[in-house]
Amino acid sequence: MIRFALVLAATLPAAGATYTGAASCAPCHAAIHKEWSGARHSKMVQSATATSVQGDFTRGTVTLRGQTYTLTRRNGAFYVTESYLTGKPREHRVDYTLGNRRIQHYLTTLPDGRILVLPPSWDILRKNWFHNFDIGDPDESGDVEVQLWNKACYSCHVSQEEKGFDPRKVAYRTEWLDFGVNCERCHGPASEHVQHYSAQVKPAGPVRDIVLQTRLDPARDTMVCAQCHSFRDIFAPDFKAGDDFYDHFVPILEFDQPVDKDPAYWPDGRTRRFSTDAFGLWQSRCFLEGGVTCVRCHVDAHDTSIEKAKQLRPDDPAICGQCHADVVKSANAHTHHAAGSAGSSCVECHMPRSVLSIKAKIRDHTISVPVPENTARHNIPNACNDCHSDRDAAWAAERMNEWWGDASRRKSIRRADAFALARRHETEAIPGLLAIATDADESPFARANALGYLGSFKQDQRVFPIFEWALGDAHPLPRVIAALGMPRGPGAVADLTRALRDSAATVRLAAAVSLVGAGVKSLPGDDGRRFEEARSLYFARAALNSDDGAQQVAAGRFFLLTGNPSRAAESFANGIRIDPELRGETLEFLNHFVPSDALFPGAQTVLKSLAAP
Repeated sequence: MIRFALVLAATLPAAGATYTGAASCAPCHAAIHKEWSGARHSKMVQSATATSVQGDFTRGTVTLRGQTYTLTRRNGAFYVTESYLTGKPREHRVDYTLGNRRIQHYLTTLPDGRILVLPPSWDILRKNWFHNFDIGDPDESGDVEVQLWNKACYSCHVSQEEKGFDPRKVAYRTEWLDFGVNCERCHGPASEHVQHYSAQVKPAGPVRDIVLQTRLDPARDTMVCAQCHSFRDIFAPDFKAGDDFYDHFVPILEFDQPVDKDPAYWPDGRTRRFSTDAFGLWQSRCFLEGGVTCVRCHVDAHDTSIEKAKQLRPDDPAICGQCHADVVKSANAHTHHAAGSAGSSCVECHMPRSVLSIKAKIRDHTISVPVPENTARHNIPNACNDCHSDRDAAWAAERMNEWWGDASRRKSIRRADAFALARRHETEAIPGLLAIATDADESPFARANALGYLGSFKQDQRVFPIFEWALGDAHPLPRVIAALGMPRGPGAVADLTRALRDSAATVRLAAAVSLVGAGVKSLPGDDGRRFEEARSLYFARAALNSDDGAQQVAAGRFFLLTGNPSRAAESFANGIRIDPELRGETLEFLNHFVPSDALFPGAQTVLKSLAAP
């Protein structure tokens, strides 16, 4: 989650059309529904049956990371016996499968409604069992715990999901409308569409009561896919196809990630882990300058099987040729490689497999050029040396300079150098970060990441003016990072107050949170109304994260700081109930208020409530 711990808020649910489920689409769209039903999106999560379970449960026992697991199949059901959770062997029925292409995980439901990802997972391609911690903890650090699917996997694997968490009982009653990614995840709620086309007299003219991605502008078009294909924090729930991504989500960027051996980003800010293809595309010149969308290449969104799509074959340049016809026509002159070789393939050079995803490497969607200098300095792979493994990065840089010059690589080198220095907290990073944050030719992701890193150098007098400037950035991502991390300065409150008028909900929410953190309790006039609206929306966000102890404690702080001790007491109590280890930091926070502080009475009220049996 975003490190600025105060929890943010949700937009109010929209009136109008409601969700009807995939079955309601089948009568009129039988062929498409059949195609979707047999494809991957519909099978992200399935009931565990002889048809859906791909793992070999006849193996009896498997030992993974030193733990023994017993695999059983009887009376048409599948079971896993483990002792990881309680220290004693316990048999769990497999209720659901998760995944169906490369990897399949197995989910069980506990009596309190928690849906857990059981440790044994099946590698479909290699036909063997592995521990699912190999994905989240490949270095075997021991820092991860068994995945709680209701919480950690919320919002993507099934459709129209409701967590149904009861913080008083610390129990779930999670429900959803359809398994997998259904029609309405991409086309929006369909009740009005179904009603109109079920009538005896059908509407005349083009369909306008359902969302079609190809009718959206490139940004909104790609946001439909980005609701899942992105590494993001949910600031506001209930995203619908056609909505603005930045009214609901904020990308989790490199600057906000812990330093470890398996980072989510390469040092130049490009994605390294997870299926974050949207973030790659949004950093590409193809999107930023050419308006390329996901469905421009993945033309059949109802069947996303990449291996079946001829237009996605590495040796077929037709898609790239739509915009780069001259390059494709004179491919040899451009690539300096023989026709038909990997070196003449658009995607092998510009979309190498450098993103690590669940025991596989997937293509980098930033569609950028190889940068051997970053390989030498920061160990970032490049396409040239991926093929020419017998050569070093210096050799590759020489060839690139000889054929194309170095202009196309300079900004990538600048980003990698600046971000790597910033990650080590070295002040030498500041000039590079300032240059990136204010460069309109850099992607919004690069500008925002630079701002995030600059937040570690707030004592430098050059930093505050850049945050002020970034609140007016053309893109909402730098604006939300600027609002969340605004340094203390003479004009900070005025700047954040203006940000309450921002067009993006996440920016307004971030501004409100920072204002509260700065001690602002009220504002006059229309600004006060906007401040109250942003703060009131906070409640829905807190409810969405009612199953996260740390977020509930953070919410308790927010409510106390805004003069709502009763709501604060409830949030603190819920957080401690979920994670008792949070009691210490909660009490420390409440006890730091002195009698002369206006918040002292409220803090004492909360302390008494927490002490009550």
